[in-house]
Amino acid sequence: MKPARMLPEPVRGILLASGIKEESLREIRFRTGRGLVLETSEGEMLLNAAGRAVTSEGEAYRVTEADVKNALELLTGYSVYAFEEELRQGYFTIEGGHRIGVAGKAVIEGGRVRRLSYISFLNFRVAHECKGCSEELFRLLYGDGQYYHTLLFAPAGCGKTTFLRDLIRLLSNAGLRVGVADERSELAACHYGIPQHDLGMRTDVMDGCPKAEAMGMLLRSMTPQILAADEIGIEADVFAIRAAAGSGCKVLASAHGGSLEELIRNPVLRTLWEERRFERYVCLKKKGKRFGVKAIYDGEGKVLHTWNI
Repeated sequence: MKPARMLPEPVRGILLASGIKEESLREIRFRTGRGLVLETSEGEMLLNAAGRAVTSEGEAYRVTEADVKNALELLTGYSVYAFEEELRQGYFTIEGGHRIGVAGKAVIEGGRVRRLSYISFLNFRVAHECKGCSEELFRLLYGDGQYYHTLLFAPAGCGKTTFLRDLIRLLSNAGLRVGVADERSELAACHYGIPQHDLGMRTDVMDGCPKAEAMGMLLRSMTPQILAADEIGIEADVFAIRAAAGSGCKVLASAHGGSLEELIRNPVLRTLWEERRFERYVCLKKKGKRFGVKAIYDGEGKVLHTWNI
């Protein structure tokens, strides 16, 4: 579904009037009382009420409380309470794999976030399939039926999910059974349990379930040869990856990190590094309008391949 069709008026009309192509749209930012901001493949832009790009916030359309409220209701199908658990985590995912980030006043009980109230900020992150983007990487990670335990890493917005999704598709179509632990519904974009994105013909998806639990369930029920998960980073993920390796199943995952050194400074990911759980580390970078693979390291941190992007 096109992003503009999911938004309330007048933002929908503004976006449609802008003429911005869906494939170039990356984010739509709602900040109550501030200008409407879009992130495209060309960079950040402000729009006025007529959908024209402007150079200052004073000329831009000002997002109102009603805009945020109406957008939230529309995006949750007028059932905000049904998304309460996801909202506590600061985001939820809708049909098409689009991810909606939320921020506002947190209500704390017992030292934990109970719910969000007075939501004043929304970030509509537009999901994109990019078939074929990882073909060169695929040829380096897979050959003669052999595949390496692989961790993709990059800062936010550098294509981790996009590359991971395409690798899953290629591995699946190459003849391997892939189990996907899709906790945030971003990889498969399941709608009523059916993937909206192409993950290949031999892929099984556990949707909306915590990664570690989903990986265990897939191991027990679907006999995958590869387990895939997006954005690992908690202790439970470590135990799940150990269990996968112990069963002879390979792991394909992604994590936040701007460099291998930064990745290893994360206490959880450092554990996996010290145990040599991954055989390949793939660094993704963004340069201007382009994003892609910057380097591949082996399990000891030795550089195997580099690219200029």
